[in-house]
Amino acid sequence: MFGYIKPYKPEMKIKEYEVFKAYYCGLCKELGKRYGLFSRFSLNYEHTFLAIVLSALSDESIDMKLEPCIAHPFGKRPVIKNNEYIAYAADMNILLTYYKFQDMKKDEKKFPGTFGSLAFYNQFKKARSKYPEKAFAIEQNLRALDALERERCASIDKAAEPFANLMKEILPYPGMKFEESIVPDLEHIAYNLGRFIYIIDAYDDIEKDMKNRSYNPILLQFGKQLKNNEGGDPGGSFFRGSAKEEAKEWVCFNLTFTLSRIDQALKKLEFKKNRGIIENVVKIGLYKELERIMKGDKKCKTRMKF
Repeated sequence: MFGYIKPYKPEMKIKEYEVFKAYYCGLCKELGKRYGLFSRFSLNYEHTFLAIVLSALSDESIDMKLEPCIAHPFGKRPVIKNNEYIAYAADMNILLTYYKFQDMKKDEKKFPGTFGSLAFYNQFKKARSKYPEKAFAIEQNLRALDALERERCASIDKAAEPFANLMKEILPYPGMKFEESIVPDLEHIAYNLGRFIYIIDAYDDIEKDMKNRSYNPILLQFGKQLKNNEGGDPGGSFFRGSAKEEAKEWVCFNLTFTLSRIDQALKKLEFKKNRGIIENVVKIGLYKELERIMKGDKKCKTRMKF
């Protein structure tokens, strides 16, 4: 479910683009420093955004330097150094990456899931020892999600709830003292981001899940005719025409409303920095991702190349 929370580069100011790159590269280097070179392959935009939001709420001064990059050997890149929010994002990145591989073992990707779980197990134990309560909350929500999948829950809202709650658990950094008044808004943003990610990922996977006969709440909720077909799988050949259009309309309407709720909560927060980056992601980047998925475009044209 990684790869949906990203900025839209064409609408970013050059300075903001450089700052975003510095957080991204800072997270990459922090993963390598804390968990080894292999862990850098798990780098994603979601945890870069986590670090940017937490940093924006703090009074910290940014330590940015130009450093060489193993992926780009010619020239130096801006990197944010010695940042506790990037360090926290790296730990959460490892926890979710490990659980992602665990989930893959149960699906059609058993071999890569097993390999990834083994490769990240020691890193996972290290991250879990730092944040046992976070790891426990993540695991509990993923178990709740797994239970809904096993019972073949036909409600998209209900199926999205565990991942939304998982994101709500991750955003608050234990080392940061938040004003009590902003905590509900932070949790609201995290919850709705989790809901957005889960539902857009399910819609993006419709064709694949139909082909593999995998669980997908959208197929179950809108593939009504096939539910009554004894021995049939949800969706299948019956998820066509009006059912497909109905699902598309539902997803587009609900996710647009979800994004508007995130935007409303963001307006209540007092960011000390990075507001332009955060607003680019929420007000443009997420809408562009929704637009891309609704068009059925599998090739992401908004991906930033560093």
